[in-house]
Amino acid sequence: MRLTADLVRWGIAVLLMAPFLALGGWVTSQPLLLWLALVAVITGGALNAAGIVRGVRRVADGRVVDDLLGRVDGSTSSPTPLEPRVRILYPDGMEAELEEGQTVQARRRIGIIASLALVALTAFGAWTLAVEQPLAIAEGRLTLDEIYAAWSAGSRFAFQASLVIWAAASLVVAATIFVLSRIRGPVLDRLLTPLRFGALCAIAGSVIVTAAFGPYFSIGNNLPDDLPFMAGGVQSPGSAMFGLTGSLLCCVAIALTVPRWKRRPRR
Repeated sequence: MRLTADLVRWGIAVLLMAPFLALGGWVTSQPLLLWLALVAVITGGALNAAGIVRGVRRVADGRVVDDLLGRVDGSTSSPTPLEPRVRILYPDGMEAELEEGQTVQARRRIGIIASLALVALTAFGAWTLAVEQPLAIAEGRLTLDEIYAAWSAGSRFAFQASLVIWAAASLVVAATIFVLSRIRGPVLDRLLTPLRFGALCAIAGSVIVTAAFGPYFSIGNNLPDDLPFMAGGVQSPGSAMFGLTGSLLCCVAIALTVPRWKRRPRR
């Protein structure tokens, strides 16, 4: 039954990735991502259907009961005993301490890398919003200084305030990830396994990208009206890449949390 459950989990994971791929395709105007979203829907549905069909067949032919009782080929003999596994025993719970120590070290490494990556993501987003996006809206007809000079004081202050608030909140998120990677405790060590902590870092990155919609909307809504010529809401390549990063991080978080992609051997 493990393969049946895995097929269903994989199908759910792929289906959950579809809307984020579609959103990334819409934000970046990339038809390839829209096609990938359609492929994800078809693939996820096929995996779910395969899992359901396999489960129904195993229930119908009695193999589920055989698996539960340890019988082979539907025989009525006594259950097959499990093979003993060779384990290295450590005194006084040393084995558990070693495993927890390795988990903590892995979480610390992930936390350092992830916090630095989140700071870099914040810096890239801030540069894109403050520099590249205004130049894209002006369509290269004005320099950056001329754009800010033509921008009305009220609209410019609203954008800059929202940008500073977003950047500060993003840095707080990155600092929180770093602190979580350094804290030790029996509950936290068991809850934040390296896989779960990696997924949490990916979610934090997607939240940072999503929260940037505030200053992005502010500049796109206010700046074109203040320029001395007709300008539209043109999207810069950097902002498109920034938004796509958020969608991809959502997919990474789903891939890390929903399925068990590698089948574990039966024990």
